[in-house]
Amino acid sequence: MATTTDYYCTPELYEIIYSDFTADIPFWVEIAKAARGPVLELCCGTGRVLIPCVEAGVAMEGLDAASAMLDHCRAKLARTGRTAELTVSDMRDFTRPRRYALIVIPFSSFYHNLTRADQIATLRRCREHLAPGGRLMFQVFHPDLRKLLENDGVPRLPKTIPHPEGGTVRVTDTGRADFIEQRLRIQREVEELDPGGAVRARHELQFDFRYLWKPETELLLAAAGFTRFEVQGGFGAARAPVAGENLVWTAWQDS
Repeated sequence: MATTTDYYCTPELYEIIYSDFTADIPFWVEIAKAARGPVLELCCGTGRVLIPCVEAGVAMEGLDAASAMLDHCRAKLARTGRTAELTVSDMRDFTRPRRYALIVIPFSSFYHNLTRADQIATLRRCREHLAPGGRLMFQVFHPDLRKLLENDGVPRLPKTIPHPEGGTVRVTDTGRADFIEQRLRIQREVEELDPGGAVRARHELQFDFRYLWKPETELLLAAAGFTRFEVQGGFGAARAPVAGENLVWTAWQDS
């Protein structure tokens, strides 16, 4: 099952597209610091979360299926004079020689598992790699029916963000929903605009993910062997989940 693959866009473009999403980083840094043991991040990508954790003194390793993303992460770490063990592997079928106090999957990356078998395989691999009493924590967005209905094949403009070299980046998404399989296919156009507004580069991208409902996630965790788990809304103090927002799931290795 394990494969290596390119991500749906280059590391450089990925960092530009998501440069405005930083709200979760302080949360993950504090969680990782409190782990009191080795930490593994799945789908670590270019190090958006991993690097701040390493800079905070966390013994953190990273795993990702895209070698180009990890190469970019290594280069960024080298510029700060730091290192971390980074491994090219699939989250559904990874094997590491140690057990971890904490495994994290931020930024809804768990939704790249497109089948029930993939979801359970990932959760089982995580459980098997946790030390006794260790925790798996993963963040996903909870579906909002109104937003799901917007995935109707109509192009929408979710954001325009500054370009690091000047000008702006305009991101337009066209979503198509499969409500039976709970999948979304996003066709994304990314336009790099110069300071005068002229398009200097255009990128056509596509990716898929499978969203989950709260009771369904509970069943998946139980099927993977977890007997204790909980969910909270947002990245701050624990509070009840709300549809349409980010949820953070925690599952413990109690066996």
